[in-house]
Amino acid sequence: MQYPGKRYWALAIAISMAACSATSSEPDQSDLESALREHLDHYNDRGGVKINLGSAGGFRDIRFDIRLHSVSRRGCTGSDRVYVCDITYNASFPPVKTQTESIDTKVTMFDGPGGWRVIE
Repeated sequence: MQYPGKRYWALAIAISMAACSATSSEPDQSDLESALREHLDHYNDRGGVKINLGSAGGFRDIRFDIRLHSVSRRGCTGSDRVYVCDITYNASFPPVKTQTESIDTKVTMFDGPGGWRVIE
């Protein structure tokens, strides 16, 4: 009987290492956009943003949603399924601001059982 040679073991090790590194690599552009869109959808579903414009006895709440138009990944740092990513996103805030605004920020991402998520 002939045993598998070293090249078979090397191939098996390479495949298993690739599978491990695929799950622990930093989030890519589509991961960021999907996670941020889901995060903002949940935020909007809970009532969006409310601002109290109170002054001298007169209070008025203004409610607006955050509408994500695009996300651009500038870079990520981290390890062990948690990364802090520098991003630029374009969003509008109807009815307060309907024009798209470009915002530079950082988001913390976690790669959990359900995929990439934004951590608040």
